[in-house]
Amino acid sequence: MDERREVPTRVGSLTVRVRGEGPPAVLWHSLFVDERSWGRVEDDLARDRRLVLITGPGHGESSDPRHRYSLEDCAEAAGQVLAALDISEPVDWVGNAWGGHVGVVFAATHPGRCRTLVTLGTPIRAYGPSKQVLFRLMLAMYRVVGMVDYLSSGICDALLSSRSRANDPEAVALVLDCLRTMDRRALDNAMR
Repeated sequence: MDERREVPTRVGSLTVRVRGEGPPAVLWHSLFVDERSWGRVEDDLARDRRLVLITGPGHGESSDPRHRYSLEDCAEAAGQVLAALDISEPVDWVGNAWGGHVGVVFAATHPGRCRTLVTLGTPIRAYGPSKQVLFRLMLAMYRVVGMVDYLSSGICDALLSSRSRANDPEAVALVLDCLRTMDRRALDNAMR
């Protein structure tokens, strides 16, 4: 099974891809990339699982709701996706960074719907004041000039290890392609 569809949710219409058979597993990506970031593992995971690859609002082909939204809104949207797919059994959640944060909220607010939770690169502690100032400055710069080399380089540094950046040109190309093709207003909204 390989199905792609748009599912209307409280955070806009989300692009969802479903692959494989078996117990359901939700995969939600990091900010700045889209569901393609799961490309290297999804074939292996789809052998034993029904993968539900959700592209978050304002990323990839998913729409932006054009209003502010929270992690709680994203977790509710994930529940709406599962309902639209008639998945009522508990899911295994795999989230990278942003997807991990959404998964934590989903598991906390819907404990009967989440069988297991795996988060990757998902800091639970809030950023300190210096990081918050840096992110606010970067966001302001992005609003004014868009995704310039300085910002895309900084995002690549944050998303990929130095080893990946040096030895994995495919990973770097994926991140840069996602950044180049994102709608500026939608990404700005997602980052807030």
